[in-house]
Amino acid sequence: MYEFTSGITFAYDDVMKNSKRLTYFMIISVFLNACASAPKKEIQTNTLPDWVNHPQTLYPDTRFLVAVGTSASRDGAIEDAKKQMAESFVVKVQSETKSSAQSSLDENTSGSVNGSAGQNVEKNLSLQTETFLRGAEVKEVEQVGSQYYALVALDKLKARSGLLLEANRIQGQLNPLVDELEKNNTTQAMTEAKFHLKELSQLYGEASALGMSALIDVSSIEARLARLQGNSREKNKKLVFYVKTIQGDERFERDIEACINERGGTVYNTPQAPATANRIEVSVIERPQHLPINGFQKIRFDLTAAVVEASGKMYRIQATRTETGRTYEAVLESVSDKISEDFCENLFSRMNDAVQN
Repeated sequence: MYEFTSGITFAYDDVMKNSKRLTYFMIISVFLNACASAPKKEIQTNTLPDWVNHPQTLYPDTRFLVAVGTSASRDGAIEDAKKQMAESFVVKVQSETKSSAQSSLDENTSGSVNGSAGQNVEKNLSLQTETFLRGAEVKEVEQVGSQYYALVALDKLKARSGLLLEANRIQGQLNPLVDELEKNNTTQAMTEAKFHLKELSQLYGEASALGMSALIDVSSIEARLARLQGNSREKNKKLVFYVKTIQGDERFERDIEACINERGGTVYNTPQAPATANRIEVSVIERPQHLPINGFQKIRFDLTAAVVEASGKMYRIQATRTETGRTYEAVLESVSDKISEDFCENLFSRMNDAVQN
């Protein structure tokens, strides 16, 4: 739902994200407890074990996703193996991206690991991915001279149950929403449906990376939502906008205009917009946050937009996002797209729901 405080705050996305994290945590905890197995006894030798260069001899790639790491310390080798697995999995899930991922996995006391991978990528590609490696385990650790080697393996068959459970949960929420949209196409319901479709698409990517894409059907729901969005775009063609930056980087203005165009609205880029234009003045305040990681930046962005509709009705829309990245430019590029989408959802919900229904 949308919450209204001193202005109109778009909070739905944060609520859904928290719900998603909680659900993933519960699934991963149950699954890892069932599948955990301790790594084999650590061995010290002067001969490089065969599994370092040929891990498939122990863990065939038809059944396992494996990664090998190396370091001057035992913990470093395990961390390197986890990082390699997370990055490899992200590449498989989102092969169209061109950036490298930064990954982290946490080993539990029984030898199982779980984790996520995040990345900054080019515009028009996914800006951030969280991939949970269900059931990955530290299988081998061996010291060769002064160097340590570690192998992490993910049993694809064990991961299957977690994927199916989560996919069924999402589909159980998504299908009724799409059915309702067929009868009553509101912006709020469409926003929720798109969020769940994004979740399902992510799971489809994971299933594809594990060779199990047939387990999850995304295309039929995508087709239905695309048709419903097309209907909304036709209705939005009557809406005309003029967007102006009052404070902050102008890319927020650019992304708001792009969002309006994507939804079928018409944008004028000059002050000589017709009298029928809905005028939007955008102000963005940046609030740097403390982050105890060298080289990274964390910034909170508060967007306030004054909206004057062609009818003379006036109100403010507010949206807040906090983003972390290696550079200020990466943070700004990512947050501008997301917070502009938040604003756009709120804007069209305010302007169109009553008209469309």
